[in-house]
Amino acid sequence: MSALRERSAAFDDDVEDYDVIPWNYRAMFGEFKGIPWWAAILAALVPAFIGAFIDINSSKTVGWTFNVAFFAGALAAILLVQRRSLFGPMVQPPLVLAATVPLLVLLTGGVNKGGLSAMALGLGKPLIDSFPVMAITTAVTVGLGILRIFLQKNPNRPSKDEVREAKAEIKERAKPVRKPREEPEEDERPRRPRPERAERPEGTPARRPRPEGTPARRPRPDGARGERPAGQRKPRPRD
Repeated sequence: MSALRERSAAFDDDVEDYDVIPWNYRAMFGEFKGIPWWAAILAALVPAFIGAFIDINSSKTVGWTFNVAFFAGALAAILLVQRRSLFGPMVQPPLVLAATVPLLVLLTGGVNKGGLSAMALGLGKPLIDSFPVMAITTAVTVGLGILRIFLQKNPNRPSKDEVREAKAEIKERAKPVRKPREEPEEDERPRRPRPERAERPEGTPARRPRPEGTPARRPRPDGARGERPAGQRKPRPRD
């Protein structure tokens, strides 16, 4: 029974570890899974579209309804998106503004018919009015994105000391190992072969031994080869 209980407890621990959401799939708060990148785009685009539609139909320009909806949608997107998909929600507020406001102005007939100047004024006025809220929203989303990058990190990443030790170990392994030179034993040392004497050709007379009583060749008095004693002149040849 105890063995079965231990197995069931180990199985439960494995299931719990398996059910934990990875760190790069989480939202900013909590341990639940965040929304994907496409859902984050919709979270910012849909409220901005609705707010702009309400304001343009009522006053032909954007107002507080659009500003609040635009800011709330961008904030929800950056807070709820997955950690690995932060780049899109960080930079999307200007793109959302450029996609919603001019399109709704054209669809609702907010452009005055009077030439290019009237059309540019009708499209540019809502964009100019919404520029401050767009700048503030972009600054907030970029700041929250950078904060999430620094706060939400891999919990299993090695520390600086572990990285330093691993680099030192790799360098030690990369160094060539010098083996001590083994000197051969006396019996195993190679011996130089003695040069063999050249065989004397046939018919060559052998060297005669010196007869007994014959004096050896006298050395010169100075002991140097090819030198004459001092005071002795070289004999001149006779004519």
